[in-house]
Amino acid sequence: MVKFLKTNKVVIILQGKYTGHKAMIVRSFDDGTHDSAYRNCLVAGIKKYPSKVNPAVSGNETIEEEIVAVTIVVTDILF
Repeated sequence: MVKFLKTNKVVIILQGKYTGHKAMIVRSFDDGTHDSAYRNCLVAGIKKYPSKVNPAVSGNETIEEEIVAVTIVVTDILF
């Protein structure tokens, strides 16, 4: 089988809690791990995108709106 899911490729997560989020493959486990016998990969993506900043909002609220939440998930390749 052709290995098309390689490191540093951008993917869209199609299953689970983060469905529809963009992510990047950090590492691919083709033979599985001791936890799972199936092929899986470690992906890192953005859980919460920053919201638009309004010029009328104060400084502390602006900082809270600019925060980006990151997620790191091990997902199964087969599904």
